[in-house]
This record gives sequence, C-alpha cells and structure tokens, in this order.
Amino acid sequence: MAAYRRRNSTGYKTFGSVAYAPAYDGNAVRAPRREEERHQPPQPKQREHVRRKALERAQVQVRQAGQVAPFAVIGFLAVAVFAVMLVMSYAQLTVANAEMTALRGDLADLQGEHEILTAQYERVFDLATLEAAVGDTMIRPTNDQIVYIDLSEPDAVTVYGGDRPFSGIRGMVRGVSEILDAVVEYFR
Repeated sequence: MAAYRRRNSTGYKTFGSVAYAPAYDGNAVRAPRREEERHQPPQPKQREHVRRKALERAQVQVRQAGQVAPFAVIGFLAVAVFAVMLVMSYAQLTVANAEMTALRGDLADLQGEHEILTAQYERVFDLATLEAAVGDTMIRPTNDQIVYIDLSEPDAVTVYGGDRPFSGIRGMVRGVSEILDAVVEYFR
C-alpha cells in the first residue's frame, strides 16, 4: 500500500521520460499562464469636444406699454370708494358702541335712582297718614269719577316737520354730499 500511495502522490506520470511532462509544449521557453499575465486597463480615448452650434443668448422681446383701460380705472376708483365707506362704517360702529356703553351705565344709574324714589314715595304715600290728615271727609269715588284707559292698541308716533327725502338727481347729490361731510368729519 505504501508503494501505491507514493505513485499517486506525483502530479503526472513520466514513465521514466521527461518528454511527456504536461508543462512542456515543445519550446525551450515556457509560455506564461493566464493568471501570470499582466493586464493593463485599457486607456480611455480622449474625446474632442466639438461645438456644433455656437451658444446664443435668447433675445428678449419687450412689449410696448399699452394704454390704460378706462374700466380698470373705474374699477380701482370703485374699490377705493368702497374701502373708504368700509372704514367710515367701522368708525360709526365704534362710536355707536361707545355711546351704547355710556347709555347702559346711565340706565343702571337711573334704575338705582328709580328704586330709591319708589321707596321714598311709598314712605310718603301712607294710607294711615292720609286718613289722619284728611279725617272723615275722605269718601270713595263714584262710577262717574272713574276713568279707564285702554292700552291694547299698539304705540304709534307721528313726527311733523321732519326732513323729506329727495328723489332723483337732487337726492343723489344730497346723499353724496352727506357721505363727503361724514368723511371730512371723520378725519378732523
């Protein structure tokens, strides 16, 4: 068995002759194997940049200014008038709120004064004191002395000599003048 191992340990069988060596190809110089060859990476080719078309800047075309549209001017004026009217209405609302707050304070004061006066009236208007002051001459009223007031009808007020509204161009001129007066009064 030892002899069998020895025979299988060699890489090739020569049978006593070197001519059959697997590395021998008939030349005296051995050819390099593929693993032994040196590979150099391929060199990139130099590209030539050729401009086919010269770069040109785009020409900007400027449109000439046109005329202002009359509807645009009217629209801007209408917006300005509405903005002024809005500011005026806010100013009037602020003044009305301030007046309402002041009137609520006055109402609270007047209600307190009313309660005080009612208490004083009831203290002065005492039936026992009146009978003592008048004596036996006091009698009950008769039916012809009693008057009833009917308050079932709704309240109505008629104001005479008030301002009459104007119509037509005259009313429009008056309305515009009132608006301008209010604007002037606001900016004072």
